[in-house]
Amino acid sequence: MNSRRRLVLCGVISLLLSFLTACVSVRVEPLTHEVYPPKKNSESLQWLESEPDAPHVKLARIIATSQSADEDELREKILACAATLGADAVIMGKSDVLETVGAGSAPESTMGPAGGSFGGWWPFYYDRWSFAQSPTDETGFTEYLSGTAIRYVNERSLESS
Repeated sequence: MNSRRRLVLCGVISLLLSFLTACVSVRVEPLTHEVYPPKKNSESLQWLESEPDAPHVKLARIIATSQSADEDELREKILACAATLGADAVIMGKSDVLETVGAGSAPESTMGPAGGSFGGWWPFYYDRWSFAQSPTDETGFTEYLSGTAIRYVNERSLESS
């Protein structure tokens, strides 16, 4: 019984953690037609603030956006994607917070304070005739981070090409 309770608790905790993880959208814009074997993990990749002096090939521009993740999480997603492309490093690109304002809708009561049941306004009473959708302005914030995945070129591969 104790192990069953522990198993259920672990399941509930893992379910909650999966809901708490931020949703990150990643877009890849290839910059070469060459295909390289993927790296085993992204931990060996470098995150560079500027372009290195060493000879390299630009593989792809990677853009990560999210409305709930921070810059560290976006960087991890970019590095993981770059590892699948066979990159050795990622050169940091733009980092910004984008503000969007769009129209949405909110339910609004069409009944005044004098209407409704019992001669007064009852805020929890709902039927399809007493509520309407009204336009509202919604502001959203999206974290934006980009980087260019690169692969270093050694002298032997330069001589053969």
